[in-house]
Amino acid sequence: MGRNGEIEVAEYASNGTRAYFEEGVLQSQATPEGESIFTYVKLMDELLRRAGSVLVLGCGGGNLATKLAGLGKRLTIVDNNPISFMIAQQFFGLPEGLPCIVADFRSHVFDDRKLYDAVAVDVGGPGFHFNEEFDVQTCDAIRARLAPGGRIVMNVTVNNDIDPVPDWIAARLAGDTLRPWLLDERGIEDRNAIITCIPEKTIARPAALRDAMRNNNEQWSLRRGRLRGVDMARGARP
Repeated sequence: MGRNGEIEVAEYASNGTRAYFEEGVLQSQATPEGESIFTYVKLMDELLRRAGSVLVLGCGGGNLATKLAGLGKRLTIVDNNPISFMIAQQFFGLPEGLPCIVADFRSHVFDDRKLYDAVAVDVGGPGFHFNEEFDVQTCDAIRARLAPGGRIVMNVTVNNDIDPVPDWIAARLAGDTLRPWLLDERGIEDRNAIITCIPEKTIARPAALRDAMRNNNEQWSLRRGRLRGVDMARGARP
């Protein structure tokens, strides 16, 4: 039992992958070595390749952190559920010895004083409300953890094609210094999408990103964020 409800890990005989459920909701699915089958995790991997040090907010099955550790990144992982670290190490290949901090992600970004090349955000679960958790103050605190040239990559849940929340959060995270982009798979309800806020004008390694977007024959697309930080300051928000 974790802080957010009952946790179950199941292994599928058909392909050997393991799934991590929290209160009956599938949170991650990966090989025993931690290689995720989910496209959104592969996209986050690719978008974080330029970063040397990464603050990872949210562990779950640890698939993102496991991949980044394998790429030689210097990680600090934060999760409010200590059992997540144990499960990630025992069932999904998360290396031992990484800095794993038990804390609420919001409290941590307000208290932390370190700077990172990137902040990766993959939090959520039953009853989680993205628009409330990622208010302007929290997004400002996340951006303040970036070293010069740093970037933010975040997994967010999208209710439907007219859901404005991802654009609101992207604008808050970008502020006046970063450029917001979204990767999304339109036409699917209650889906994952990726927000990335970067200092560059264009996305690096577009061919590699397109390859990741075609994982499992899914139909992801890339677009610019519809709002900027200045728009939010003028009231283009809920």
